[in-house]
Amino acid sequence: MGALVLFTFLVGIIYGGMMAYDNLVLANAVANGARTLGAAQGDPTVCADFQTAINNSAYGLNTGQLYIESPPTFTAVGGGSGLSSCDVTSGTSPTGATCSSSSPCQILYSGELATITATYPCSMNFPNLGINLCPVQGTVQKPSPNPNCPYSAYCISSTATVRIE
Repeated sequence: MGALVLFTFLVGIIYGGMMAYDNLVLANAVANGARTLGAAQGDPTVCADFQTAINNSAYGLNTGQLYIESPPTFTAVGGGSGLSSCDVTSGTSPTGATCSSSSPCQILYSGELATITATYPCSMNFPNLGINLCPVQGTVQKPSPNPNCPYSAYCISSTATVRIE
């Protein structure tokens, strides 16, 4: 009996460490993506660049299962919806490029806040105990946006907010 309890604790420590590592890597990747978005106001490809930065920083995670909510949520300085956008389909960009549905523009306004969220599937399930160490679970009422963990599967999630400079 004592060996079973010791084995359960050992497995819990190993699985918990793996989940904590994945959570830390995801948080670091989202923070890198947010820094990329916040510092590249004049870059015409900034909305694709922040996603690339997240994928490049997600060391050890299967980026095919990583879900980055796109476009980011933009908030005005005083609150409410921001004017920034990653999907402008008409008019011209700050660089003078024509925006269209086939070639959308990215327009970011200094001082607004951009919030980026990413999720990654996680299965640290102890089936006989009914315990899952992963912290986020989709429900039938409010599914996770990640298609890899829609309802009953668990995910880890990270959110970063950055001020556009």
